[in-house]
Amino acid sequence: MKSMTRVFSVLFLLFATLSFAQQKSENDYSMYPQKVDGYQQKMIFLKKMSNEDNYRVEIFVGKNAQVDVCNNFFLMGDFQEKDVEGWGYNYYQFSSKGDIGGTLMGCADNKKVEKTIFAQTLHVRYNSKLPVVVYIPEGYVLKYRIWKADKKLITVK
Repeated sequence: MKSMTRVFSVLFLLFATLSFAQQKSENDYSMYPQKVDGYQQKMIFLKKMSNEDNYRVEIFVGKNAQVDVCNNFFLMGDFQEKDVEGWGYNYYQFSSKGDIGGTLMGCADNKKVEKTIFAQTLHVRYNSKLPVVVYIPEGYVLKYRIWKADKKLITVK
């Protein structure tokens, strides 16, 4: 009887150790690249929502620049989706040389203002279980907004 108790105790300890060893801390994001030269890592943490399939995240990357007040401007650059090797997670990297394009209207006054100029946005799936990880060039800003689908469907006639 004493040997059976020992066997069960050893088995219990073995399984308890294995289960704790496999649990990952909820705040451990070390699987993502820690440092990418010339880039800063940003993480967007989303609130848990009911039926997250009805939501999307729109990501904006921009940089501050002195521009005139009468033209429209945009930042040139693009997003790349990358995989975290061995984890099945993804992250996004925005690449840009910092060039800004815009309309060429003549302005009555050449008044300049400081504005954040944004690139084309990226829409990603809403998932509160993992952060949205984005690498952006040093000195750039990252913003986002949440889109929600309407429950009402419109019939086409």
